[in-house]
Amino acid sequence: MATYVSQYSTTGFYRAPVSKGLMGALFVTCTAIHVPLLSHLRVYLICQLPNTFTSGEVWRLFTSQAAFLETKDLICAALLIYYFRVFERRLGSKKFASHLFATSLISLALQVPLILLIRSTGWSSYHHGHLPPGPYGLIFPLFVPYLCDIPRMTRTHILGIPITGKTLTYLVGLQVCSTSFPTAVAAFCSIAAGLLYRWNVLKIQDWLVIPDWLARLTNLTLGRLLSSSPPADGPMGATLEIQRQEQMERLEHQMLLQRSRDGPPRQNTGQGYAERLVGPEMQWGEQGANGHPRRRRANDFPNLFNPNEARPNNRVPPSEENVTFLTSMGFSRDRVMRALQTTGNNVEAAANLLVNDV
Repeated sequence: MATYVSQYSTTGFYRAPVSKGLMGALFVTCTAIHVPLLSHLRVYLICQLPNTFTSGEVWRLFTSQAAFLETKDLICAALLIYYFRVFERRLGSKKFASHLFATSLISLALQVPLILLIRSTGWSSYHHGHLPPGPYGLIFPLFVPYLCDIPRMTRTHILGIPITGKTLTYLVGLQVCSTSFPTAVAAFCSIAAGLLYRWNVLKIQDWLVIPDWLARLTNLTLGRLLSSSPPADGPMGATLEIQRQEQMERLEHQMLLQRSRDGPPRQNTGQGYAERLVGPEMQWGEQGANGHPRRRRANDFPNLFNPNEARPNNRVPPSEENVTFLTSMGFSRDRVMRALQTTGNNVEAAANLLVNDV
């Protein structure tokens, strides 16, 4: 039986040693700077531009990213690392480490000139030109693949606003980057670095990588310490809500795998989700007598008020690929067909309807 891994799975750090090591290193460094005997280490987190270059202390650019000063930032960053460990399982530890290495350097290269530019404008609220302490360049670039690759599954609505399984992650990231103006600048540059890496600008994915010999050496020295045992298969959730959450986790993982196999996304045809959901028969109709498009009336859609009448033939039919994909998750074919017909063959919307169907 195939196993699945989702962003909120309880399987810990299995197949994610880099994420485990990164979280452990953050806890160690942040704890060390708060120990009275080691409090003098905080001075190494200070990086003021351009004094860092004029005094020859360029190494402060890197030591300033070793730890967070605030405990709340540490906790939020640890949560983000835990959520993002799904990318290490998908890419592999070496490629994931290369992603962290490349995006952190790119983020730093963007932050330095931007901070110097802001400082030169004489803005009083940012005249000191400090780099914010903390590994923002390691964490925030991962929001780019998180936004683009993790499926959006609506779980509930609050005041009409959809709440998805990704909402908490975005709120945690917002909490970290909204601490001060320098942290917002660092987060902005880090997300820009993630975009540049995803677009493979200047072929950075090909040459800005972790060397093979370093990956082997790290595996030999720290591999056993950072490895985690595979999770034991647990029983199915006892309540309906828990079973729904398990189903949504499986669907998220299956959609993520399907997107990775399908390659680059298809070109947008200009049809939005609302049009796919209600079908073309709910859009503006033919021109009226005055030359303006005529709004369709209720008698144009007899099936909406009389379920015994046939539905219009121009609704997007469910594709066999989407039917097979959803039935493989345990839903009956009849329910899958109805969900796909309702959503205009949108597999993610249909999955959301099936999971939340009572």
